[in-house]
Amino acid sequence: MRAKTSQLDSQRATGVVVLAGIVALAKLAHVLVPSVPAVVWALGFGILAGAGAERSRRPAPSLPYQVPLTAGFVMMGAQMQPEVFALVGWPGVLSLALLWLSVLGAFALAVKLRLLPGRLAGLFALGLSGFGVTAVVAVAKYDRDVAGTPQTVATLVVLVSGALALVGYPLLAPLLGLDAATFGAFAGLTVANNAEALATAGTAEEPALLLAAAYKVLANAFEGLAVLVYLWLFMPREQRDRGHIGARLLLPKVPGFVIGFAIVGAAALLGAFTEQERAVLGTLTQWAFFIALVGVGYRTNAGAIFKAARPTAIGLALWAVTSALVLLWLTRGPWSGHGT
Repeated sequence: MRAKTSQLDSQRATGVVVLAGIVALAKLAHVLVPSVPAVVWALGFGILAGAGAERSRRPAPSLPYQVPLTAGFVMMGAQMQPEVFALVGWPGVLSLALLWLSVLGAFALAVKLRLLPGRLAGLFALGLSGFGVTAVVAVAKYDRDVAGTPQTVATLVVLVSGALALVGYPLLAPLLGLDAATFGAFAGLTVANNAEALATAGTAEEPALLLAAAYKVLANAFEGLAVLVYLWLFMPREQRDRGHIGARLLLPKVPGFVIGFAIVGAAALLGAFTEQERAVLGTLTQWAFFIALVGVGYRTNAGAIFKAARPTAIGLALWAVTSALVLLWLTRGPWSGHGT
């Protein structure tokens, strides 16, 4: 018994060391080439390390990335501020709702046309609804059917869409005559990951960056709920197979990270954190997700990614369509110009 416990402790220690080493290399690469988003380096180095471990004759260590993932999700609640809702106003909330409806409708149609499997379409919709990679990773922690290749494909779609926005949106803005406020709202709504959204908005003048940040905080406030909705829609198959009609009306056991996020978010709304404390927690949150993405990449089957070219292309195409609808709403809809 002691020997087995000692072996487990040794494996955990090895996993921590390996994780720390990969994180250090990914962070160094981002410092040397900051034009590439940090999340891309984290996922990429994790995938390379995981591929090397698969080819090794030794058993691959298990990287304990779940702890920083949970911690990051909980700390994200500290960014909740009443000022955010005042900044975007009800027109902004309606714009966010339009994004959600567009994304859900597009991917539901893809499932109906048998272009995508249901769970993968759900992951795409979750990530591209403004919640980004963190929501995809959080769901995969509890839904084993999407852990691995589906999670990786959804993560890649979110990352690639962010990279395309970072390059394409600044070129698109002058062609369409977008003012800074509209551009910031567009970036904050349609670029899923926080880092890429803020980097994109930062290419324009104020108040683009401020509005993009406000929309991302607003979306992050609903991330815990979105994760719960996903878990509810994709309940374990055995419950459906047994014909438990009432089972679909029951939410699964609420994950601890969602409860933690809600508690911290409520405390933030009540003024529990100063601006300096909020900034520190924001930095720690970014580090936590950076570490978690290294672990996600490590568990990825690199060879399977190339087999998923079709769903990746479909996911990106639907993202482009829904983003165009949001842009049309911002520039031609009844609430156009609300951010100016």
